[in-house]
Amino acid sequence: MENEAVFLACTEKIAVSKTATPEFYRLYQQSVFHTLWEQGVLNMVQYQHCLDILKRQI
Repeated sequence: MENEAVFLACTEKIAVSKTATPEFYRLYQQSVFHTLWEQGVLNMVQYQHCLDILKRQI
């Protein structure tokens, strides 16, 4: 995976959405797809297809 999310700190509550926090939302989606691939729910072709779709949404 080319990006890795790292939790640094939480100072206040914020709304997480595609419009409010697009980078976090994208990384979260990538993490979900990666987990599904690791668990065998998605094969490599399906996983890559999901990542390609995310890249086109930017």
